[in-house]
Amino acid sequence: MIATSDALHARHSWPGTPHSVGRARDWTALTLNEWGVHVTDAALLVVSELATNACCHTLSSAPNGQFTVRLSLYNDHIRVGVRDAGPRTGRTPTRRTPRLDSVHGRGLALVDSLSLRWGPLKVGTGVFAELPR
Repeated sequence: MIATSDALHARHSWPGTPHSVGRARDWTALTLNEWGVHVTDAALLVVSELATNACCHTLSSAPNGQFTVRLSLYNDHIRVGVRDAGPRTGRTPTRRTPRLDSVHGRGLALVDSLSLRWGPLKVGTGVFAELPR
């Protein structure tokens, strides 16, 4: 954990496998709990969706690939960043409107609805989301 004048920060990396998504969610809950922050289902769902996207749609899923979750705690919000190993050819983080019978395609719509704001990371590849505290 790193403390700056206006925020706390923590980060952890995992292999880009589906099993790691649950580990990232558990780490998020533990970290927020250690910071004295009420852990919401929304925060855990956002981490799950962004980590799942990193594992399913980026080079993080390649052999030896990984993704990193970074949490930042500010006075009025929590920032979740998931850095990945870069997009697979032809993939970009885009909110889509799936067909009603589609099994996939709702992750970023959920992130959008639960977050104050979200978008691509400014440095590196990945996505961030900001949640109310």
